[in-house]
Amino acid sequence: MYARALMNTRFEYLYRNASNYKQWGAVVFSGLANEAIERRLAATLDRFEYFIADQVRVPELFFQDGLAPEEDQCWHEFSGLELTTEEPTDALARSIDAFVSECESAARAGWRTFDPRARESHGA
Repeated sequence: MYARALMNTRFEYLYRNASNYKQWGAVVFSGLANEAIERRLAATLDRFEYFIADQVRVPELFFQDGLAPEEDQCWHEFSGLELTTEEPTDALARSIDAFVSECESAARAGWRTFDPRARESHGA
């Protein structure tokens, strides 16, 4: 008898500064994404691509080593969803559906832009 691997969804995203330096990240959510979930997610993103990581509680990927800090901005980019047998890594133990619902709420409230340098200097 073979054990069937549970499938989850890997949310892949990146941070890109104005010089096109990139940092990649991913969070694995429980559950399976499908075309409907991907469409719902895309509809929440600014220009179907951008989001503010802090507002949907995924790790921010800002450069910490001083790499062109004057070019930092607050937006992260959605890269894709991928089905995986990896264990969930979301710190809040959300399903992909719950995460997309949170993105929908953030989009309805409006993405709140900020200057990452100003936030760092105020200890936020």
